[in-house]
Amino acid sequence: MADVGYACLLVGMITMVYAAVASVYGARSGERQFVVSGRYAFYCLAGLMIAAVSGTAIVADLGARQVRQELEALSVMGLSNVLFIVVPRALALMVMTALYNLPMIIFTTASGFFIAVAVVGVNPGGFLASFWTQGNLVDLFGGELKCIIFGALVAAICIYKGISARGGAEGVARAVHSAVVWCFVSIQAVEWIYTSTVLALFHSLNVLK
Repeated sequence: MADVGYACLLVGMITMVYAAVASVYGARSGERQFVVSGRYAFYCLAGLMIAAVSGTAIVADLGARQVRQELEALSVMGLSNVLFIVVPRALALMVMTALYNLPMIIFTTASGFFIAVAVVGVNPGGFLASFWTQGNLVDLFGGELKCIIFGALVAAICIYKGISARGGAEGVARAVHSAVVWCFVSIQAVEWIYTSTVLALFHSLNVLK
């Protein structure tokens, strides 16, 4: 629970800074704030947070098990490492990434609204009206699907790095650092491919309403 609390605090700090920058530099209306945050920031930041918090914990846990030869012991006992180790963690990360999107939306929207109104001087009624007219079901369900993909991607990288760790404590530390870097780069790459594909398939999303 402490890890979840620290993660939520970090999420709030990052999204408030991001929303402040977005509001000051261009996203001063609701629809622009939605385009900047609702089609990129919400889901990308959720994936990055899952990778930084849960992904590193999985790499460290599996790496320590691998160094102590616990994974081999499970195989000797007749237990499947895939069903016992891989599947539960992969499913948990996919579900939690989708759920993390909810506080991400709340933090980013509230922070962007506050900065736009209090600092930039945007009309609050116009901001909210234009924000909600820009969104649609494609953004909602497409974003949740994107979060699930991010969770699966983080799970695949972190589980692989954990079970392939070698060289004692130093090897586990290297596996954790390598997993974080690979997760961050992979999430950004998948984000670009996914968003470009969705915008190409649904042309109406490119029009500000």
